[in-house]
Amino acid sequence: MEDSSILFKAARTNEATGMRSLLQSEKLDPFVKGSLGETILHIALLNNNLEVAEVIMDMVPSLINEPMDCDIYRGETALHIAILKHDLETVNKLLDRGADVHAQASGTCFMPGKESVCYYGEFPLSFAACVGNEEITKVLLQQNARVDAQDSLGNSVFHVLTLQPDKKIVCRMYDMIIGLVPEKTCQIVERLKNNDGFTPLKTAAHEGDITMFNYFVKRQKKVYWKMGTISYCIYDLTHIDTLSDQNSVLDIITSSRKPQVRKLLSVTPVKELLNEKWRSFGHKNFMVWMCCYIMYTVIFTAISMYRPLEPIPPEESDNMTIMRLKPLAESYETTEDYLRLTGELITVVGAVVILFCELPHLIKIGPKHYIGHISVGGPFSLLMVLYSILIFSVVIMRCIQCEAVDIPLSIALIIGWCNCIYFARGFRMLGQFSIMIQKIIFADLLQWCILVFICVIGFASAFYMIFQTLDQSQYLYFENYSMTLYTVVELMMGLIDLPVPSDVASPTITYIVYSLYMILVYLLLLNILIAMMDDTYWRVAEEREELWKTQIAATILLLERRLPKFLKKQSGISGKSLGFDDKKWYFGVEEISSELSLTSGVGASRSAVCWNIIRKNIAKIARLNDVDESTSL
Repeated sequence: MEDSSILFKAARTNEATGMRSLLQSEKLDPFVKGSLGETILHIALLNNNLEVAEVIMDMVPSLINEPMDCDIYRGETALHIAILKHDLETVNKLLDRGADVHAQASGTCFMPGKESVCYYGEFPLSFAACVGNEEITKVLLQQNARVDAQDSLGNSVFHVLTLQPDKKIVCRMYDMIIGLVPEKTCQIVERLKNNDGFTPLKTAAHEGDITMFNYFVKRQKKVYWKMGTISYCIYDLTHIDTLSDQNSVLDIITSSRKPQVRKLLSVTPVKELLNEKWRSFGHKNFMVWMCCYIMYTVIFTAISMYRPLEPIPPEESDNMTIMRLKPLAESYETTEDYLRLTGELITVVGAVVILFCELPHLIKIGPKHYIGHISVGGPFSLLMVLYSILIFSVVIMRCIQCEAVDIPLSIALIIGWCNCIYFARGFRMLGQFSIMIQKIIFADLLQWCILVFICVIGFASAFYMIFQTLDQSQYLYFENYSMTLYTVVELMMGLIDLPVPSDVASPTITYIVYSLYMILVYLLLLNILIAMMDDTYWRVAEEREELWKTQIAATILLLERRLPKFLKKQSGISGKSLGFDDKKWYFGVEEISSELSLTSGVGASRSAVCWNIIRKNIAKIARLNDVDESTSL
């Protein structure tokens, strides 16, 4: 321990002469490591002691590629340190002495997570690019550092650059690397997917990084023609549209819970693509779907209302129920019965279709994600699965002549009609209110109900105990615990007053408990609920437009996946029709530059008018502005 401290002290104090004599001694081990797995070369570079570092490199060259071996800094070599120090001279000296340009720093300090200090992609090239040092990056590329090298997370240097906060440096370094690397290599690297299946473009979308997303999209943009201030630009849809990629940018936007990701819906060409999809097939098919579901629910309601009932014989009646369902053998005899049978078959077949459509997706992403993510479906998809199960239970109970068939049937009717709210997303105003309702239910009402449930149970138990020893004929509202619980709920809602007879002296504790209950639950908790809902309303009001657009986007993707192939339509323009050799699809967008930059004064206004006329005519020809506002996002 004492010997090793001498070496570390010499490295820390930049004693080049002393270090040289120490390394010549056979009694000292130059490969000794400190508490963090660092070598004397690491210590010298960390303290900017370049003279002693050069001595170590010359006398113990094997330390150049010796990594740290602690969990925090595992894999960090001298080259990584020199890059982080922006020390070009030391980098050159290390490379001249055989430093490994593919060494990986995989410690927790260099990995995303709670303990992460900096995630620079593990490799020296990505380190140099992320710190924004152009000279070191050029030197590493000249030393054949691989641009397509992927770290333990599958990220290439382009992925890692996308994740950096300083976008100005990121774009500059990205452009520089592209200029130094062959175009074919760049295209290959830009198509590389990390462990999450994301390319650099998708990574930017997943992070909700509008700056980088715009940067990637504009890099792929091609100007097809230009006339004055008007240009017709085409955008590559390879990783944006869903028909060519099942994990596309549109999928990422609609499945993400990050608020910043939803802002990508207003970015070109995502906005224009969704408008085109909604206008061309989404809106029409959605309306057909809505009409079919409402008609299906009406049929289900009609057959429920016109069930085959028969009077109960007096000797079998309980003096309350006077009708019951007919046996199956007697339920289908008349023309009306067979008409009802048709409706029943439609209901059952519809329940089967709903279950087979919703259940696989529900299992894939999990109920928790399904319920909490209102853009994917909110609670509606889970309710539809429950509806199908209830319909199947009704069929089974009807076949075995179970008298409790009314229970699942009535619940299924409620769920069936409540699910019509799902189709409110197809309309701008109704869709936003639907979002607000869902937010209030899951953010406020659910938490409030938990608090109220605790209070109701406590006070119901107290009331039942008080009236348990009294004459139950005088206190019918408290004759048993279930009736007491129902009475307490009615009191909470203000539907009734305290139901005790006025001509009988009730215990004083009854009025004390009642007063406490009304103050705590009726006055305090109900007003807290109103305040919570008001706060949620104004908090969500600013983002409900974005949420509605996200719901529309999710609906478009849902229709694309569930529609038969002959009803699907590829959005955009094929590469062949544009004269390209590739098999890609592109989307054309008309873009207008500043009109006042052409001329000034009166000439500017006349020029602007002329160009406006030309732009409108070209837009009609290109069929770019022919979008119905009622179906536009």
